[in-house]
Amino acid sequence: MHADRLLCRNLAVAVCACAVASLAWAHEFWVQPDTFRPAVGAATGVRLFVGDGFPGEHKPRDAKKLERLDVIGPEAGAKPVAIDGKDGADPVGMITPAKPGVYAVAYRGKESTITLEAEKFEEYLREEGLTEVLKKREELNESRAAGREAYSRCAKSLLCAGGEPAGAWDVKTGLAVEIVPTTNPYAAHAGDTIAFLLLRDGKPVADAQLMALTQGDGKTIRTTGRTDANGKASFTLKQSGLWVINTVRMERVDPKAGRTDVDWVSIWSSLTFDVAPAASPAPAR
Repeated sequence: MHADRLLCRNLAVAVCACAVASLAWAHEFWVQPDTFRPAVGAATGVRLFVGDGFPGEHKPRDAKKLERLDVIGPEAGAKPVAIDGKDGADPVGMITPAKPGVYAVAYRGKESTITLEAEKFEEYLREEGLTEVLKKREELNESRAAGREAYSRCAKSLLCAGGEPAGAWDVKTGLAVEIVPTTNPYAAHAGDTIAFLLLRDGKPVADAQLMALTQGDGKTIRTTGRTDANGKASFTLKQSGLWVINTVRMERVDPKAGRTDVDWVSIWSSLTFDVAPAASPAPAR
């Protein structure tokens, strides 16, 4: 009996460890407030989520991994204001909009490393549309080699306070990899097409995959597109509610830089917002 209990416990620990490892490396990471449409003066929790699709798992505030967490208000030229919180807390912080308008929450995480076996790494590259990395690995005869990666996360969320759609919906927060809508999501409805600009260090990125995610019938719905020569891609957002736009950018480590623990450095970036239901047709006269 003791041996059986020990075996069960060891199996449980192993399964838990695998789940934690998988969760830590899940493809999607996003910022999600308790409500995307808070009332002016109402405190709203800011939460971090990670997962392979929805609903995802909450990530508590972790001072060891947090580089930046702030909010930019709707006023022209507004500066970022840090979102404070206790280590280990969920939500990771609270914001209280003082004025109506669109607010932008920006998150930047510190670097982590991971090694994936060749098949899983190649699958990951295909899913994220990283064709240039696949080609480079093939050129270097590394397609069957494990993928050694250092990754970090950027995430942004747009909230519309008091029902006012003007404000920081198109603000550039300075994240290393940033997705900026060029069509106001809070002036749109389900069924509308919204365009997005992908920036790397403030410069447009051409021919990069963007993925749009939402949830319908209890399932995660994914749609992919690629940016044009100007770094823009558009999606028709057919459903109301939460949408996540994300991307992964990856670069080869320069061996001359002296880094030997990884071969690739990536930044994962996401943008979240809420889409209103389709507008009601005008009454017949």
